[in-house]
Amino acid sequence: MKKKNGLALRRLGTEAFVVAESLALVDFDRLVTLNDSALYVWENLPASDFAPSTIARLLTDRYDVAEATALADAQALVDVWKEAGIIEEQ
Repeated sequence: MKKKNGLALRRLGTEAFVVAESLALVDFDRLVTLNDSALYVWENLPASDFAPSTIARLLTDRYDVAEATALADAQALVDVWKEAGIIEEQ
């Protein structure tokens, strides 16, 4: 998988958002906000060539969570991010 081109991470106060850099890419029906753990993952993922296992490794490295739980959480995050259109298959 990879992060979709044309997106940027922006902060407004204590909130973090993934936004389109161009009006042509903007979907005004959606606003993608990131909680602290999702923000950590987003900032530490490579731009391309990652899998749910990459996200799970980031989670287990930072948080006290079992590998199986981290992998399930990673897959759920991938599903949400695909639905939001901020990541895509390579």
